[in-house]
Amino acid sequence: MNEAEFSIHTPRDGILKLERAVLIYQGASGSALATVHDVEDVDGEPVIGAGQAMTPRTALELARALLKRAAHGGFLPETVLYMDGDLILWWVPPARRHIAFRMSEQDAPKLGAVERGEAVPQPGLVFAASSRIWRVWAVKGNARPTPATELFQAPYFNVDAQGHICQGNVPKPEGTTAEKIGAWNDAFFRSYFTHPNGAGRLVRCRGGAYAFWRDMLDGRYPRFPERVLVPSKTTLGALLGLPEGA
Repeated sequence: MNEAEFSIHTPRDGILKLERAVLIYQGASGSALATVHDVEDVDGEPVIGAGQAMTPRTALELARALLKRAAHGGFLPETVLYMDGDLILWWVPPARRHIAFRMSEQDAPKLGAVERGEAVPQPGLVFAASSRIWRVWAVKGNARPTPATELFQAPYFNVDAQGHICQGNVPKPEGTTAEKIGAWNDAFFRSYFTHPNGAGRLVRCRGGAYAFWRDMLDGRYPRFPERVLVPSKTTLGALLGLPEGA
């Protein structure tokens, strides 16, 4: 029988002891069942005993224990809101940031030039990134978002109503650790914004998205006018599937 080889890097402040085993069964349709087994020491060898179906409570206890181990990698900045596998959500506080547009000849008159760029006020933003997704939403105020925080459509070209970012030819950073947040922010803000995505309204103001961003580039607003944000009709907690009040 072929035996798999593996190694475990134990914490320096303690010794890991094998206590339980988790067996995962998966059906052809994608359904899965997990059982938890006590591990007994028999003549110096670990033996997996009879198991019980994993309950939601047991799954949560295991997740908390694994998160404690993962936290040894370093401190998480306050801007990190949520992590699950390779998915990370983070907050970008409102501030002045540079934004650049590159228009087609047809759309250039709507913005005043084929290419324009200025440092302008930006709203607070919530980004989500993983190996599969790259999304962004706007939030009001300058307080760190909570599960109850209302989300709004990000008022940018190249972003659709569900927050999906059109990558175009912008290279995405490799990895979704907290250390990569700056690289993800740069990938978004240092790209050219070229056209509105989706059929819905990008902002709530007279003249639409082109007129709004022309006014922003012209320096009309000393602060980002949050009244123009379009509600996404969801909260951060609902987006993540967290129970109300979590």
